[in-house]
Amino acid sequence: MRVTGGLSLAQLVTLVSADAVLGHARAAGRTVEWIAGVLTGDLASQLAVERELAREGLDRAALGRDDFVDRARAIEEADRIAATEMLGRLGIDLDLASGALDADAVAVAARTAFVRLYEAGLLTRGERVVNTCPRCATVVDDVDAAAGTATADAYTVRLPLATGATLDVEVTAVELLGGAVAVAVPPGNVPLDAVEIPTTGRAVPVITDEDRAEAAFVTPAHDGADLELARRHGLAPIMVLDGAGTVVEPGPLEGQGRYAARATAIDLLAAEGAIGTARTVEESVLRCRRCGTVLVPRLGRHWFLPMADLEVLAADAVRQDVVSVLPPPWSDELVAAAGQRGDWCLSHQVWAGQPVPVATCLDCGQAAVSVEPAGSCGKCMGTLVPDDDVLDARFVGAVWPLALAGWPADEDGPALLAPTTVLLVAPTGLVLWAVRMAALGLRLCGAAPFACVTVHPAVDPFMYLEGVPEGGGPDDTAVHDALVTAGLDLDWAAATAAAILAR
Repeated sequence: MRVTGGLSLAQLVTLVSADAVLGHARAAGRTVEWIAGVLTGDLASQLAVERELAREGLDRAALGRDDFVDRARAIEEADRIAATEMLGRLGIDLDLASGALDADAVAVAARTAFVRLYEAGLLTRGERVVNTCPRCATVVDDVDAAAGTATADAYTVRLPLATGATLDVEVTAVELLGGAVAVAVPPGNVPLDAVEIPTTGRAVPVITDEDRAEAAFVTPAHDGADLELARRHGLAPIMVLDGAGTVVEPGPLEGQGRYAARATAIDLLAAEGAIGTARTVEESVLRCRRCGTVLVPRLGRHWFLPMADLEVLAADAVRQDVVSVLPPPWSDELVAAAGQRGDWCLSHQVWAGQPVPVATCLDCGQAAVSVEPAGSCGKCMGTLVPDDDVLDARFVGAVWPLALAGWPADEDGPALLAPTTVLLVAPTGLVLWAVRMAALGLRLCGAAPFACVTVHPAVDPFMYLEGVPEGGGPDDTAVHDALVTAGLDLDWAAATAAAILAR
């Protein structure tokens, strides 16, 4: 969990649920050590720090990265202390500092995990289209992208043919026309070899695509399916928008934001007589769950970890009862979800995260991947420059239980500790955390870092906390009473504790 900006009500429900289960275990005479993983340096924490700075009239860009990281660490530590004090007032004895993911041991474990996955050939670095947030200036993971719809104008762009007719292509993001490298049409409907893209003066090929129901522009730098299609036809992508959503492709739109560029592009098309009818449509969009900004799909060079096979490892451990899931129906959920996720983008651009353990040679371009920084390039002895990217905080979090068991210094630590370890998560954390933690533990150490995963009941604390703000608010008594009502099912806690003790 993250504490920067204050504990959320949903997090408090998880903590109250865990406290109830552990209370039953202690009453049964068991010795219990409770450690909560505290996320640091992730996107949500960065935005919380930015809000703190804004109250002082500062912003991240003006402060600079080094000073921002120092401020972020100070704010994270202060919020961690405040959250521990609040839990104490609620009767929950938990030291959040003991589970901090910014501890040196966790950082070493995360770097080691990255390097070993790389050496095993599992990590790849490549050019792919990923979702980026112009406001947050980083890659946004799927779980941080909220799907929705938005009203937009779809315009018909007329492409003249040699016969005197036109090939009509409907498009909403007309600002991306400068990045079109082809026009795709359904099979059996190829009017000619090439057409000219209006406002650009460039001729592009007309290609067939069996997945198209109608003609469409192919913009591979901003669409993953278009990128694969372009690669099959040997067409190079043209970048139109940078990470901030500003046009970088040379031409009349250069330097404009995406929506201003859209308006300019419409005017230019109209001046050429290349724009036809317009209609209002509802289009699917993805927004950054943290700030609400519409995301920009954009080609970038990142590190990826294929998860399908790794998640199957976790599912097999559940099937073989190496890892039990409580209540039992959740085991079917875990097994069904395993292997369904795509590749995991591990390199993000959040400023205060754990650095990716990669440096690039200025002379030969060779990548140096090592747990500790190398002094010079191993290929040509040239100068190495550390990458600016950071590890996805959830990757660091997934390695965190291995670090608690002493890994990598103690290679056998996770396997020895696992039988006595229980992971408690909210329903949303089953796949997001439990599967990933188990998968990486099995791949890196040959053992899942826990023997039991406990899923607490899904509740909506806001039903019981009308008028109490996110983070708890000043009235601890009201928060306590509401959490007991919303999150603490005594029968569930007793049954769960009994099942754990019976293992």
